Amino acid sequence: MQLSDYRAIREAGKELGSKIFNYVVDNNMHELISAAKLLGLWDGRKFIFDSENDSNTLMDFMVFEKTTQNTPAFKRFHLSNPKLNDLQQENITGMYHNYTSLFEVKSIDKIGNTLVLADIMDNNRTEYLLMDIGMSKSVHPGFVLFTRLIPIRDINMTSGISFGFEKIYKEKLLSAISLTVFQKRRKLSSIEIYILMHSRNRQFGMETRTE
Repeated sequence: MQLSDYRAIREAGKELGSKIFNYVVDNNMHELISAAKLLGLWDGRKFIFDSENDSNTLMDFMVFEKTTQNTPAFKRFHLSNPKLNDLQQENITGMYHNYTSLFEVKSIDKIGNTLVLADIMDNNRTEYLLMDIGMSKSVHPGFVLFTRLIPIRDINMTSGISFGFEKIYKEKLLSAISLTVFQKRRKLSSIEIYILMHSRNRQFGMETRTE
């Protein structure tokens, strides 16, 4: 994908994300508070944001994960038949195939602004090609990312939020997931994994820059 195309699609994705977020809040303010409670970003009276990343996390969580209703917000928004331009339509089509996991950065092409990620929660260690200008300049091979991939055209983009960890925390993160699975005696839902990784990110995560 050409860089100019990437920038245009990403900008359209940001506009779409804001539309979906506003749609949810306008229709059900309680859903915003419910999501914030799950992420530990609500103290009973107000939101608690330690950084801009927390507000982005809340928005991503609301748009993609199931909170107070059985259907993710982006699907409910799409079912309302909104007017979307071509690039926004590409984004929402990609959203239907979004995928979150814990990935290890295998290699980086700083000129092409791409990263090869290996899914370390997958026994096959499936690899994905991610295009992200900020990420390609700010992380390094071995870095661990919990992120949401959205396939668009011939590459993957992030949804705009990523939790980054140095390599030394890789086994600690995988152990936290395994321990939670053992305690619950079942496979974790995407919401549970998201909340767990958000918690660990607040403890020992590194700031990542997506662009």
